[in-house]
Amino acid sequence: MHILYSVFNFLFPRLSALLSPCVILLVLLILQKTYFRDFKKTLLYIIFSFYLLIVFRLTGLPDCLNMHFNPRIQLIPFYGMQDDAFNCLLNVFLFIPFGFFLPSLWRQFFSFRNTMITAALFTVFIEITQLFCSRLTDVNDLITNTLGALIGFCILRIFTKAFPKLFRYEFRKRECALIFGLTFSMAFFLDPVIYYLLKDLQAYFNSTVWIASFVTSVYL
Repeated sequence: MHILYSVFNFLFPRLSALLSPCVILLVLLILQKTYFRDFKKTLLYIIFSFYLLIVFRLTGLPDCLNMHFNPRIQLIPFYGMQDDAFNCLLNVFLFIPFGFFLPSLWRQFFSFRNTMITAALFTVFIEITQLFCSRLTDVNDLITNTLGALIGFCILRIFTKAFPKLFRYEFRKRECALIFGLTFSMAFFLDPVIYYLLKDLQAYFNSTVWIASFVTSVYL
């Protein structure tokens, strides 16, 4: 019983992090059969969707069950960067895949300007949502995230010149909205619902185990 109890409490908090990727995978595989009809294209969408889900989770997207307006805003560019250099570096690295995948999947973004604007707008969206979860809305995040995306775009340009045949897919622009909408929905709606559901189940399981242990100790 003790081993089962330990395994259960180890796995349950982690299940909520796994279910959303599974749902994304299932949805995209269904779309592969009914809409995309191109496995290589679907595979790239799966990779990019998982990446976006990671971004939403790491940047502290609020959830639909615990939103509260509590703004903490820092609008002075480069203020405090020297004291938070590690976090700034992580932000840069976090958005390098964004600058690589976005223009490689959708040719409408295949320009330095469009990648910069899109990365900046995406970061602004994230920073606005952070007004509702007590996280710091920081202009430095806008700078570092956009810089990371531009580095990713530069890497992409090198790859397209070296391997031009790898980047000949034509992805529909409306599919871009589909991928972003799907991953946002998972992070904003499904993640918190699954988390609190599993948390309640875990509490019920723990109480059941405690009662069973108590009864066993009394009668044995």
